[in-house]
Amino acid sequence: MSSNIETIINELLNEEPNVFGIAIISKSGSIITQTENWDISGDLETINTLLNTKLGLGQKGMTSLSIQGIKYMIVENTEERKIGTNITGKGHIIIAPIPIGGTGALMCYINPQITPRDALFAVQNYALKLQDLI
Repeated sequence: MSSNIETIINELLNEEPNVFGIAIISKSGSIITQTENWDISGDLETINTLLNTKLGLGQKGMTSLSIQGIKYMIVENTEERKIGTNITGKGHIIIAPIPIGGTGALMCYINPQITPRDALFAVQNYALKLQDLI
């Protein structure tokens, strides 16, 4: 992993305290890195399906996905972001495709105590910084 990617992860964790876990997925669909407290490797196939599905007008696509055994309802699925929330209060996920609409991604586990939108700007901003690195 490049030190640039590591620096960007550390900056995101420092700037946005509601990001509790991070994974970065390459454009080819493999895990580049993930924080020690979050392992998405067992769910990578489903995440890649979500990232690679292009939705037509009016299509909903996937309605939920599970990460480490926790089910998240997909509440937003656009080219810029995919947001999932656990309805029993176990947190949220934000997946920011890299590039926008692309097959790489910055994926973050978000504090259950906030709404995912509270961390969305920071996550999307850092995804842009990763665009030339993955």
